[in-house]
Amino acid sequence: METGLYNNDFSSTFNKLLAKAGVTCYQIHQFSSIDQGYLSNLRNGKKNNPSPETIVKIALALAHFSSKIKLYEIESLFRSAGRSIHV
Repeated sequence: METGLYNNDFSSTFNKLLAKAGVTCYQIHQFSSIDQGYLSNLRNGKKNNPSPETIVKIALALAHFSSKIKLYEIESLFRSAGRSIHV
């Protein structure tokens, strides 16, 4: 669902990046120490507005596990939560 500059669909963007990177939520949890239940809620759309700190931790974990993740995709992860890093 588009809303202004942001699409407000973190779970969809998160799932796409997990699939592209070939990374599991468990791997994100291990790297970032983000609670597994919270990651599951983000992935399933039960939570859709993570903090900037959480997004950075997820982005770093994705980048750590896969060189397939590009900077513009990290920006899309921020935008999907109604935030931006302006790259």
